[in-house]
Amino acid sequence: MDHFTAHHLHVEVEVTAPLVLNPHKGSSLRGGLFHALWNRFCMNKDALVCAECPLVATCPVALLVSTLRPDSERGRDVPRPYAIRPPLDPTTRYQPGDRFAFGLTLFAQALNLFPYVILALDEMGRAGLGLKLEENRWRRGTFRVQAVEAVNPLTGERRPVARAGESLVRMPNVPVTHAQVLSRARPPGGGRLTLHFLTPTRIIEHRELVKRPRFRPLFQRLLERLSALAREFSDTPLELDFQYLVRQAEGVELVADETRWVELASYSTRLRRATPIGGFVGRATYWAEDWEPFLPWLVWGQFTQVGKDAVKGNGWYEVSDGVGA
Repeated sequence: MDHFTAHHLHVEVEVTAPLVLNPHKGSSLRGGLFHALWNRFCMNKDALVCAECPLVATCPVALLVSTLRPDSERGRDVPRPYAIRPPLDPTTRYQPGDRFAFGLTLFAQALNLFPYVILALDEMGRAGLGLKLEENRWRRGTFRVQAVEAVNPLTGERRPVARAGESLVRMPNVPVTHAQVLSRARPPGGGRLTLHFLTPTRIIEHRELVKRPRFRPLFQRLLERLSALAREFSDTPLELDFQYLVRQAEGVELVADETRWVELASYSTRLRRATPIGGFVGRATYWAEDWEPFLPWLVWGQFTQVGKDAVKGNGWYEVSDGVGA
């Protein structure tokens, strides 16, 4: 993970026409970003999917909008190199003048596509977001990007990237690095550690939903995600004894489960149907005799997120008890 980085952007917008988001706000934001990238930068809209387009190898945004990479050594399906952090407040309806903020994290080499992301955010605001409303003549609500900041939650650094009315756009330059993660991965006292699942976390094991935050399947999915992201989008793969860590994770006990399951659905343009994206949210406390083997990866998981639909905002958690961000 020495060359793997996370570049977190904090995006603040001001609503310019009445706007209503789906209850799963991350799904609305990801859909808006997808269509903004596709509408503005796709040079071959006759292709049904990126993998069937002859331009896919040189397309600057296929990496962000497509899950298929024919040249991948582990098969064509790979994770997207970004994740969304949706607004956590319960508000879904916004009036002109209201503001809200969301996060977007780019991983490793995806930072090269940062200029396209900035242009797509502006396009996303103009094209509209969320539900089509009668008061908007059956169009989606619109917004204007007010500010984009690069933020490093581990160091507390914040740098302006773009502001409304300014033509200057700065590259993000406060990445989360593995050295920073290692410095923050300090074992908690007393053997207990709490994870706070801020957005629905959806874990699949043996094709079955895991509806309680059991540590081993959660940690196994996290290692798989970190390994895939490092392999596909950085210069160095994640080298660790995967099977040993998973065996060790079996010994971590779930000692307090304060989570609840939430049922949510998201409409997939590619599949042309609604797909379930619900998961557990809330706090889970675990006990382990030795947290050292797990902590660096749990700290990383705060930025990569974990489980299904991380690109839509799922699987965002924070490590409590003085560990992590």
